[in-house]
Amino acid sequence: MGSTKGRNRYTPGDGALYVTVAVAFILIIAIAAMGLFFKITDITVEGAEKYTAGQIIAVSGIEKDNSVFFLNASSAEVAIKSALPYVDTVKVTRHLPGTVTIRITESVSAAYIASGGSYYILDLNGRILEKSSYVPQGVEIRGAIPEDPQAGKTISFGKSETPRVTALTDYLKKASEYHRLDKMAWIDMTNLSAITFDYNGYRFNFGADDELDLKFGTLLADFLKVHPDPGSGQTAFYDAKVKGLRFS
Repeated sequence: MGSTKGRNRYTPGDGALYVTVAVAFILIIAIAAMGLFFKITDITVEGAEKYTAGQIIAVSGIEKDNSVFFLNASSAEVAIKSALPYVDTVKVTRHLPGTVTIRITESVSAAYIASGGSYYILDLNGRILEKSSYVPQGVEIRGAIPEDPQAGKTISFGKSETPRVTALTDYLKKASEYHRLDKMAWIDMTNLSAITFDYNGYRFNFGADDELDLKFGTLLADFLKVHPDPGSGQTAFYDAKVKGLRFS
């Protein structure tokens, strides 16, 4: 008979292997248990007005009876924002044992631009919210031609026209910040060094896209104190030398 000395010899590597196998086995059991006992039972939607909860859940890809642990929240958020243009921000969170909450912040329409017989509604960030066959409410954007406008995409005027998009969104955001959008009829983006808009019947040429806090905050407020009644097309220019407004 041959010697058996070495056949059952224990080495430190054997113990490490046993521990690794045991840990792997425990992890497999734990993962299986999570999938079995922590299923999605409730999906709630908060903050949505433009869309129904059913619409939002449908495009999210989140389904009941799936494991709450295996939920890919980031993918669901991207899917919702890609499919629903009026969704500005979305946050998907899970709550044990089986609830998923989708919190929505919706964009607000601020302006519109005409192209090809249709009207494209924009939010403050220049995102196209929808296409309309009727003239919508909001500030009319003039002096720019949109390139391949599509709902859910940021407005584009062409590859070399990024500064025009930036100037437009700067004006919209600043006008909104100072509560000036309600009486603003249009913005003319034809000349970026002489951006013009109509506010309460007056035409303001604010020049370039700079010092907008001064222009919309201090100067326009002071002007409206002196001229509270609607205008009839008079034009006020921003004078950079004196940092004030003057009539033409």
